[in-house]
Amino acid sequence: MGKETSIVEKLELVIPGFHGYKKKELIREDDRLVRGKVADTLALARREMERALQRCAMVSCAQLVAIDNLRKKLMALESRVRHAEAGYRGYFDRVKFKEEELKRLIEYDAKMIELAEEILNEVKALNGQIANPQALGMAVLNLDDKLINFEEVLGKRMSFAAGE
Repeated sequence: MGKETSIVEKLELVIPGFHGYKKKELIREDDRLVRGKVADTLALARREMERALQRCAMVSCAQLVAIDNLRKKLMALESRVRHAEAGYRGYFDRVKFKEEELKRLIEYDAKMIELAEEILNEVKALNGQIANPQALGMAVLNLDDKLINFEEVLGKRMSFAAGE
């Protein structure tokens, strides 16, 4: 039997170049890599959302405004993740890191990556339901829930990283 993969090892597998915040001089780079991975996944979801919006407009579906609002929310989240100040000055300027703090930061990173992937999957599901009004309504609600959840995790991570 093989040993279970740790959160850090999982992140290292999905983010090329990620070092798990192990080396002080690479901490800001690791933060940038994590945010880049999450923002890239959200960008894929946004592009898929734009396709859904076009398809919805072509068939005059009732969820057009709701889908456009979700697209805007997704764009804002993508921008917030991608353009956040590298390394969150307050947290990454500290000289020493406690093991528990690093573990918590890595858990936030893993959750953000997981949620970004779930958002992408929800957008794909929504896109597949454009011609089915009832299923489309549920897909819109499910995606909105995922975006709210992602926003909460991102806010907590940013507060934690700022030392609040």
